[in-house]
Amino acid sequence: MTADEEARRRFEELFPTREAHLGHQLITLSLSGQPCDVTFYKRKPIFDVAVDPKINIALMYGAGAEKLAKLLSAIRFSDGTIAGWNEIWTINPMPKGGIPQAELDAVDLSEGDAPSGPGGVTLRKMISDTYHCASREEEDRYLRRFIAS
Repeated sequence: MTADEEARRRFEELFPTREAHLGHQLITLSLSGQPCDVTFYKRKPIFDVAVDPKINIALMYGAGAEKLAKLLSAIRFSDGTIAGWNEIWTINPMPKGGIPQAELDAVDLSEGDAPSGPGGVTLRKMISDTYHCASREEEDRYLRRFIAS
């Protein structure tokens, strides 16, 4: 088993479903305040937003399933966006304070053209799809951002 295969196996052991991973990310980011990019199935992404700390606070104080379901059906982000967790495609944590332009400029975009996902899909293709890129320029911008993060 290759290192990538072993990492994927361990990841799937920890998070057997997409929802388990998404829930973990939302709770962790709600606690930490770390910025993230959030992509959606049917709308453009949002950038460098924080997840509402109310999610973590509710869990800390023993909110029941009904309260948690209500919070997850209308997640608030720091830019004012509200979305249900079933609308979210990916959450990509970003560094606090942003990514310096020099670091973005130094990214080797060829890394995005190597097969890296299921069925040999490239990182570029995954970024293009999830960020709803309309041009190669957008693909490059969001690919640089993702790799640098």
